[in-house]
Amino acid sequence: MLNFLTENQLVENEYDLVKEPQNASLFTTGNGYMGVRGSLEEFGSTRIQGAFIRGFIDEIIEVVEPFCDNVYMKKYYFNEEKLKEFDKQVTGVNLVDFLLIRFYIGDKPFYPWEGEILSWERSLNTEEATFLRNVTWKDDCGNITEFSFERFASYEDEHMYCIRAIARPVNHTLPVSIISGIDTEVRTGGQKVLQFENEIINDLKLIYCFNSGKKYSFQCKVCVSSRFYQDGEEVGAIGEKCNHLIYQKAVMNGSAKEYRVEKNVYIATARDENINLKQLDDGIELLGNYEENKKHHVIKWKNIFSKFDVKIDGDDKKDAELRFANYHTVISASMHDSVHSLSAKALTGEKYNQFVWWDCEIYQLPIFIHTYPLVARNALLYRYDRLQEARKNAKAEGYKGARFPFVSSVEGTEHVWEYVRHPFMQIHITADVGFGIIKYFENTFDIEFMKSYGFEMLYEICRYWVTKVTFIEGKYQLINVTGTDEHHPYINNDAYTNYLVQYILVKTLELNEKYSEDSIRDNLEITKEDIIQFKEVANHMYLPLESSGLIPQFDGYFGLSRSLKIEGTGTGKSFQMKQAGLYHESQIIKQPDVMLLYTYLNLEIKNSNFESNWDYYEQMCESSSSLTFPVNAICSAEAKRMLSFINYFNDTLNIDIMDIHHSAWQGVHSGCLAGGWYAVFRGLMGIVTDNNGIKVNPKLFPFWNSVELNFVYHSKRINAKLIGNKLILSSGDDIDVPVIYHSKNFIFHDKLEMEIE
Repeated sequence: MLNFLTENQLVENEYDLVKEPQNASLFTTGNGYMGVRGSLEEFGSTRIQGAFIRGFIDEIIEVVEPFCDNVYMKKYYFNEEKLKEFDKQVTGVNLVDFLLIRFYIGDKPFYPWEGEILSWERSLNTEEATFLRNVTWKDDCGNITEFSFERFASYEDEHMYCIRAIARPVNHTLPVSIISGIDTEVRTGGQKVLQFENEIINDLKLIYCFNSGKKYSFQCKVCVSSRFYQDGEEVGAIGEKCNHLIYQKAVMNGSAKEYRVEKNVYIATARDENINLKQLDDGIELLGNYEENKKHHVIKWKNIFSKFDVKIDGDDKKDAELRFANYHTVISASMHDSVHSLSAKALTGEKYNQFVWWDCEIYQLPIFIHTYPLVARNALLYRYDRLQEARKNAKAEGYKGARFPFVSSVEGTEHVWEYVRHPFMQIHITADVGFGIIKYFENTFDIEFMKSYGFEMLYEICRYWVTKVTFIEGKYQLINVTGTDEHHPYINNDAYTNYLVQYILVKTLELNEKYSEDSIRDNLEITKEDIIQFKEVANHMYLPLESSGLIPQFDGYFGLSRSLKIEGTGTGKSFQMKQAGLYHESQIIKQPDVMLLYTYLNLEIKNSNFESNWDYYEQMCESSSSLTFPVNAICSAEAKRMLSFINYFNDTLNIDIMDIHHSAWQGVHSGCLAGGWYAVFRGLMGIVTDNNGIKVNPKLFPFWNSVELNFVYHSKRINAKLIGNKLILSSGDDIDVPVIYHSKNFIFHDKLEMEIE
């Protein structure tokens, strides 16, 4: 059972084998470079064990067994001819299990499933980014021993992982042995993928060198140095190898009150920048002691996490749950480079193959744009580094410019599972990337980024769209696409895509005109012909809108049935569907599409009616995607339906803790969890930023005493606090920012109080 002991601790207070896979995801420790699932040090079970390096990827045989038991699945979802051909897919590769620490009490190894557990507590401490376990165990002879484990992925040095494990005899004086090392027998997708290269085993250190697999063969070295103590006195160890285990072993007599091992792990790959793998063979034993490493890690972590932390006064449970969600958001992101980007499961599990989706720019990027812009910059540089492949994608389809892959991995080619039809038509990803670029610049004013990377990407994105559209009856339309709602492929004029494409074209033209002299290198400048084409399509883009103010999600949407006919026996559950329905005949949608326009995109759509659209689409949404909940929370706040807000907010934060979609064992839902922060920022506080200043629309919220967070605007850090009937903005920086609230204009310097109307 899970609960929050304090605002900073998620606690498991009983050992439950059934919950182990889910809790392994929840208890992941990481630092953006690596992610280590919350498996046990004494045994890394399949499906539970997992350690991943961002961008450390190779190829596996991916076994899939979908069965089409209704017309929708047969005709619209799966391509069964392609399914016959499908064989291999790239994925994030599971590293060797470097957590391995095993205690032997007398001649009996400590395993929780043997003997008797007298007490058990595992906790994730978000204040220090540490994972702890305390166990009291009685073996089958009645000998009782207390164990404590603590570990963390260092924020001081992202390549370092540190573990401390302690055994304290309670009623015996049996000798104790400890092994600490690496279990090399791991699998990815049920397969042995890693390729052994060489190893070093001695009394001071273990170094295991391998590569990611047969396709990319990225090299990796895992270096382990363990020190053993008996009542504080260091004890010598022997390096050994037994089958698939390599380890250092210390044998100690039974006279001590405490037996301890401190383990430092250093990991590096050929993908890392400024790392020479050959140099790792020397000096690994000089990694420092556990307490010093932890001290430096905690200082660095607290400094970083303070930028993301949200303080809720009056609801301790929500305060703790949001802190947990923000913890997972922070550890999902690299603070240092653009080798890889923000993926859907972060580094918490194998599911979704460590791919980068549209979630990155639309759901995950906003929190970093507003709190830690360097991470957002790196995520966009990841796209820029793959711009040449995006150009090739567009050219192969017969279009100009660049078409980014809907499913992106290390090289920028399309990695959509070829037997599934709809993702190939989710071309909105190219507009999503453009949106991320524009929002990053508006919030940071990073002109150097735009000159070197941003303008080039935007021009190529716009060139793609002006050649992709089809001119029909005086309007430019997008034919045969799939929007964000994957239940409806093969549709025309998806509202989300059409409105966003026009926005990208308009904003690119505005930015180009404003910064034309500063744009980019001569050979990459926008041409007069480009400007004419961009304006033409922007001015005549078809934007779906009914006279009632309702926005049809796509052409013919309102003519479909408002109910869902069920046909088949539920194979859809494996594909994020609540039931085996004929979705192509129904208005029932998987997740918000139209409502994203008002929330995450914040577009001002003339003559549309937000309340009418929200009332309608809330009823049509079956919420079979986790990305539903933060959007619906923000919509509820905008509609001043605060009970609905708190319910959707609860689902946003608890998607994995409560296992709402029964898939938390596969890894956390990163986009949804990032939506917790954004639901407070955009929903309750109503904050929207652009290049001209800050717009606010705060809401009266009766359930909490106050809520506050910090955000960054044009390099200035601002504190926002919603308390009672006031929104208070304050800053210690020298600041001069226009603020708009209900058509009232303010100038924010050091403090600004606004009463909620």
